[in-house]
Amino acid sequence: MPLAMGATMPPSAGGWCGALMKKIADAGLLIGFLDRKDAHHEWAAHVFERESPPFYTAESVLAEVAAVLGTPDDVLRMLEVGDLVLALDLEAEVSAVRALALKYKDRPMDLGDACCVRLAELLSGSVVYTVDKADFTIYRKHSRQPVPCIFPD
Repeated sequence: MPLAMGATMPPSAGGWCGALMKKIADAGLLIGFLDRKDAHHEWAAHVFERESPPFYTAESVLAEVAAVLGTPDDVLRMLEVGDLVLALDLEAEVSAVRALALKYKDRPMDLGDACCVRLAELLSGSVVYTVDKADFTIYRKHSRQPVPCIFPD
């Protein structure tokens, strides 16, 4: 799976090793996984077959997924069984998330993307699974570091 420019792979014989990294789920991964008609369904299903839970995410990402799917049931079930973990306290991180959104206001960066980038800053050794290559190749964590990402082929 292609990585963002500048991202490096941890040492392991088989590429990314789920046990060594924290996996961050952006909305596109979850929508692709839950919606069989989505253009990225095959890729997302493969990710969930290959990588073991949990995937870390934020409430804003779940809200985006629920809005697109028209129901919150599937993402709430994933949260309930531990496939997803809410790992960002937006109230505590609001200044940092807002600073990211303001930095990329010309894109514009949505709240879910800002939360995923902030999670990448907070979770050492993490990688973001996203379909949003155009934006995530531009975003930087800690101002200058590329955000490690895995995109669909």
